[in-house]
Amino acid sequence: MSYSEGLTGAPPITEVPLELLEEVLWLFRVEDATPWNISMFVLAALVVIISFILLGRNIQANRNQKKLPPEKQTPEVLYLAEGGNKDENNLTILTETLLSEKSTLAQGEMEAKDRDVPLVHLPDPQESEN
Repeated sequence: MSYSEGLTGAPPITEVPLELLEEVLWLFRVEDATPWNISMFVLAALVVIISFILLGRNIQANRNQKKLPPEKQTPEVLYLAEGGNKDENNLTILTETLLSEKSTLAQGEMEAKDRDVPLVHLPDPQESEN
């Protein structure tokens, strides 16, 4: 028995079907990776270019926003100011609704206390251990 037979545990001569060999050769094929490498390089460069364009536009927009005089308000600011009043109105309506629900819950609790409902006493865990 040779050294290689002891490692693999397989008999020295095994026949492998030709179809399986072709499939394995296709699976472990070796090709020139140049097109793949070039395409990845181009995509990475495209991402970098788009990122710089977006960064430049953002910086320019921030500079233009700082240059506006403070007394001149943009339509967005006016819209947000009007929206704040609506939010305050909605908030007051919501608090009134919640307060009315709390009072009905409190009345329900008082009614439950007035009823003759037997109290359930659970045994102490220390007594059940002994």
